[in-house]
Amino acid sequence: MHPYKAFTYCFIFLISLSACKSSEQFTGYSYDPPNVTDTRDKGIELQKRRVVGVDSPKVWISNEFSGARFTDFFMDSDSTYRLIIEPENEPINNSPWYAFKIWSDRPAMIPLTISYPDGRHRYQPKSILEKGENGLPYAFLPVLEDSSSGDALIYIPVGRNKRIVSAQPLQTSEMIRNELIKRNILGPSFTKIDTIGYSKQGRPLIELTITENSGSEKKPVLVILSRQHPPEVTGYLGALSALKALTADEPMARQFRETFVIKAYPMVNPDGVDNGHWRHNAGGVDLNRDWQYFNQPETAAIRNAITSFMDEGDYRMIYAIDYHSTDENIFYPILSDIKTTPDNITQQWIPLITEEYPDIVFNIEEFDTNSPISKNWFYHTYGVDALTYEIDDRMPTAVLDEVSYRAMHHLMDLLLKNWVEISSE
Repeated sequence: MHPYKAFTYCFIFLISLSACKSSEQFTGYSYDPPNVTDTRDKGIELQKRRVVGVDSPKVWISNEFSGARFTDFFMDSDSTYRLIIEPENEPINNSPWYAFKIWSDRPAMIPLTISYPDGRHRYQPKSILEKGENGLPYAFLPVLEDSSSGDALIYIPVGRNKRIVSAQPLQTSEMIRNELIKRNILGPSFTKIDTIGYSKQGRPLIELTITENSGSEKKPVLVILSRQHPPEVTGYLGALSALKALTADEPMARQFRETFVIKAYPMVNPDGVDNGHWRHNAGGVDLNRDWQYFNQPETAAIRNAITSFMDEGDYRMIYAIDYHSTDENIFYPILSDIKTTPDNITQQWIPLITEEYPDIVFNIEEFDTNSPISKNWFYHTYGVDALTYEIDDRMPTAVLDEVSYRAMHHLMDLLLKNWVEISSE
């Protein structure tokens, strides 16, 4: 999601819309570019993968790795290096992703201006050596932003060792299995991983099923989504921390798994992630606007997996969370006066998080169910509450991990209590 706050317009779905406030067709939020809800293929500008060397002695830069993005690299007349970053297509939201490897023939501290012809600087650059810093966190590089041009000036230490500089720490589709294993999400017997389809460019779309409920009675279902938008890494990490809580060897987690089935889709847009896209998939589309017509293979595969699963067994959808990132911690719940079953889970959940973390600012903005985004599909299809959970781009990793873990702990307790009430009716 784009960081600016949204104002909604109503839109008539082809399926039941008793809660809609207007008969006008939804065309996008205030921060959306034109035609964002037309989710037919728009085409993208593929990057030219290459290594570029400028100056003497040479300073080298490369985008020949997953998650990389730059368009051009050259030296300005004032001895400042300049990096051009362009999006996959336009118009597009201002989430200007960049990632590159940089090194030089001799040690130096170089000034590098990052320019965005179709946007403005947003993410503070993170740096790590390609080799030699395994296990250490990314270092934040100081940045000077030009408010008039939207450019950013950074100073980068370079030498023969290749340094990766990126808008957020790299978390590509090739890394996801190792991340799941590292957090002990994948490995326990109660976690199953499947490929439910393939992205536009043929990358596997993975589904996690987490449960220890082997009974014959109706089973409640929780769904987790993340990484619809490639740069939104903190949301993705928050989703992984939530999954870590759900798979923990703790009494609450065990009780939850013995009752619930968790379906998780942690990387919805692997093409966008691996190609260093600002927002879209390989079809040039914002996937979180494709939850009505399902024109893109990623959203269609997830819809088909969920609906097939729900139709083939004795299951009941209870709640869904879609993890994103922006420039603040913000919850986008469904309007509290719209009836869901169970009702207002999000409004019950948020106070539990804010009470435990009073020093962290969490904002709340309720939305109608008119837009073609994931949480509204869950509402219109299953009548349940659902949430877009945005995590601050700048939240420190340790804090992010703790808050996301504890937030899921509170949600497990809340959903178990609600399920007791629903199943006894």
